[in-house]
Amino acid sequence: KKGNITLVKETYSVAVTVSYPYVPVAPTQPTKPTEPDQPDTPVIPGALPFVDVNTGDWFYEDVAYVYAQGIMTGSTATSFAPNDAMTRAMVWTVLGRMSGENVEGGSPWYALAQAWAVSDGVSDGTEPNSAITREQLVTMLYRQAGSPEVGVSELALLGRFTDGEAVSAWAEEAMAWAVSQGILTGDGDLLNPQATATRAQVAAILARFCANSGK
Repeated sequence: KKGNITLVKETYSVAVTVSYPYVPVAPTQPTKPTEPDQPDTPVIPGALPFVDVNTGDWFYEDVAYVYAQGIMTGSTATSFAPNDAMTRAMVWTVLGRMSGENVEGGSPWYALAQAWAVSDGVSDGTEPNSAITREQLVTMLYRQAGSPEVGVSELALLGRFTDGEAVSAWAEEAMAWAVSQGILTGDGDLLNPQATATRAQVAAILARFCANSGK
């Protein structure tokens, strides 16, 4: 205080905003997209080398499948012979291939397949040159599948077919299993258990078997 004058000291706060140049954040490296799985080669109509298997045939897709999987080959380079019968030895060879066994190159030609079929309990190895019947084929597949348990309800399915009682006693469980699994569909209301299995029929049954087992 000086005379009549009073001096007052005051303090002020001043907010100062300082701007700096914006430094952008460096972008992150984008993640490399995952390579898509290579799709299975589709079955192209007409791609089969067999002149006797056409896209309109009921067995076309089945033949295409077993051929692509290396399960069945042609009777010649250009013929599948879908209506020809298959021998027991041929079926041993086919089933051996399905199991990943080396069944080629024996003497006679089916020797390795025959030995495998007997050792694996698939067949007794007899009558290699005899035409295989439908119930024989199904029984071999049933054994290859491990002889699953078959109940009364499955056995009753045979009664849906007019010739269900014609199934041999030793093949009843196998045939009932095949019907219940959709492996054997029959010919209308017939099972034709003792009829010879054609190559086209074998291809169809094997394709259904593989689909059923997830192969």
